[in-house]
Amino acid sequence: MRELFKERGSGTYEFLVIVFVCLIITVIVLLIVINVDKQTSFQVFKYNAKIIGINAINYNDETVYLYEMINDNLVTNMKNTFSDDEFCNIYDSKVEFKDDKRLVTFRCGDYLIYNQDITKKDYNIYKVSDWSFKEKKGSHVDVTVLYTLFKDGKQLLNGYYEKNLFIRLVMDSYGSKYNNLKEIKKDYEVKEKKAYRKRVLVN
Repeated sequence: MRELFKERGSGTYEFLVIVFVCLIITVIVLLIVINVDKQTSFQVFKYNAKIIGINAINYNDETVYLYEMINDNLVTNMKNTFSDDEFCNIYDSKVEFKDDKRLVTFRCGDYLIYNQDITKKDYNIYKVSDWSFKEKKGSHVDVTVLYTLFKDGKQLLNGYYEKNLFIRLVMDSYGSKYNNLKEIKKDYEVKEKKAYRKRVLVN
């Protein structure tokens, strides 16, 4: 009877060891799958950024935003490769023309390709926070000034935007004569705030 108990105890121990080993292997396999899936998302993200840069043609402005390219049917609204239920940011994403170069900035969710020459073979990817009016200190902090529009105490734009984008959105809504801050301020109240965000290289 005592021997039988020992055999049963030994079998239980071996079974638990096998279960534990299987759990470890399962976790390792899942981590590999997740990592491969994330790398695939990064590659699609970089590819979409290049598509935006390539299709930014026939614009005389120094900057063209993704929302304008979508409106002009140059590209379609792009899905966020890191999330199944949202699109990439059409206002933070843009192409800037500088010294015969096209520099692409592309944001999808928490991930950002920032100011990359479209001819580069590979793009850096950053993880970013949303812009905040609460001061952030330390390394990897971007600082900018964002603007919004008021009239008779009512906010007319749904949010705060960088200067060039702010002017473009005002022109789209209220007419082409509002092509600079001076003209806008003649008829509207412009509010500006310093904004901060964290940006850290991840790929």
